[in-house]
Order: sequence, then C-alpha cells, then structure tokens
Amino acid sequence: MLYLYQGSTSVCSVKVRVALAEKGLAFDGEVLDLQRGDQHRPDYAKLNPNEVVPTLVHDGKVVIESTLILEYLDEAFPEPPLMPVDPFARAQARLFMKKIDDGLHSACSTITFATANRKVLLRKTPDELAEHLAKIPNVDYRERQRLSIAHGLAAPHVAQALLTYEKYILDMETALVDGPYLTGSDYTLADAAATPYLFRADVLGLDGLWLERRPLVAAWYERIKARPSFQSAVVDPISEADRERFTVPREESWAKAREVLAIA
Repeated sequence: MLYLYQGSTSVCSVKVRVALAEKGLAFDGEVLDLQRGDQHRPDYAKLNPNEVVPTLVHDGKVVIESTLILEYLDEAFPEPPLMPVDPFARAQARLFMKKIDDGLHSACSTITFATANRKVLLRKTPDELAEHLAKIPNVDYRERQRLSIAHGLAAPHVAQALLTYEKYILDMETALVDGPYLTGSDYTLADAAATPYLFRADVLGLDGLWLERRPLVAAWYERIKARPSFQSAVVDPISEADRERFTVPREESWAKAREVLAIA
C-alpha cells in the first residue's frame, strides 16, 4: 500500500502526486495543514525528521525527500517508465531535478512566503509568529521565512530568487529545442518535477517569465496543463482556503521581477 503524507499546495507534494498520477498509482494518505504546523507534530517528525512534506510510506517502508520519492516510485513501479532509456538523457533528467533541489525550490519558497504566505502569517500575533518560526528546525530556512514575512518582496533574498527562476526557465528553453519535453520526445520525471514550480510562478503573477519571452517553455507549460495528471494532481487538491491565500496582487510580483531582471 502507498500512503502519502502531503500538503495540498506544497510544490514537493505536487510533483509526487503528478508522478503517481502519471503512473496510474492509487494511494491513501493524509493532507497536513502546513499553515497550522501539522508537519511539526511529534508523530510526523518520527517519520520525517526534517519536518517537511511529503513523506511516502510503501508497505511500511518510509521514503523522504521528494526527488528520491520520484525515483523510488519509478523503480518500484516501472510501468510506464518515467526516465529515459538513454544514459545521457537520464543524466539530463536528473540534472533538471538537481537544479530544483539546489536552488529553484528555495527560490520558490522565498517568493511564496514573500507574497501568499506572508499575508496569512501577518495575521498572527507577534508571539504566535515567533512560535511558528521557532518550530522550524532548519536555521537557514527559518531566517528566510522571517525576512520574507517581515519585508515581503523587498526582502533582501527575493532578487536572487527571481534570478534563479529566470535561469531555470532559460535552461528549460534551451533544452526544449530538442523536443517537446525536457529530455526530448518523452515525458519524464524532470517534467513532473518542474510542473509545480511553473504553476506556482503562474499563480503568483510571474508567468511573464516565459510568456512572450520563452516560447518553447510557454508551449511546454500548455502541453503539461493538457495532461490529465495536471488536473488531478495539481488543480483538484487546491482548497478554497488555498485559493484565498494565493490571491495576491499579481502586478506587484511582476513589477518586482521586471525591476530585478531589467525587463523593459
């Protein structure tokens, strides 16, 4: 049995749900309320000491870290395959996923906390906010959250986050010259992994990073949205509370991106 601890809008949870949908795998699970801090519950921390989502439990075996979960699923359930056969293409797929882990995920978190999550967290009292931050075990992540909540898009690390997004999307544009998907003709884990990060940018008003500027990425995103997995794994789990949280002034996000990236 597959059991997934997840967040409804967590980008790492989304990419695992996309892979599960692409493989046609049924799963049970629990949606943790990350705004409430369910990921810090003692029972969950025993499964995932990093106190983040997702966590996959397969027949009693616990797998953490979303990229590792993706590869685990592809190896444990090899049909349909979501990695290329060609060794070089496999390396390219892993490189796109590594770039997410090495930089894009942090960039996405920074921009999300500076916009959508900020407006929710600012409703807390100072003591409640301090308690929220104190629960975060990763010191660097905690400090990025604090700065994003305090300063919004003016936080000092937002500019670098936008530059990281720009670079990743440019890398996608370059790769897509060779085919409709990131490693060529076939959909792979690389595409599944990138999906929630473009969706998040889209929701937050940063779709200008590719619209009219990166036509191959724009076409890729439309292709991704047309896949059944997008509706079931990305859109359907979004709650009304999520929709309210992600209703942000899109023009402010894009104005900041244009300033940082010197887009006329």
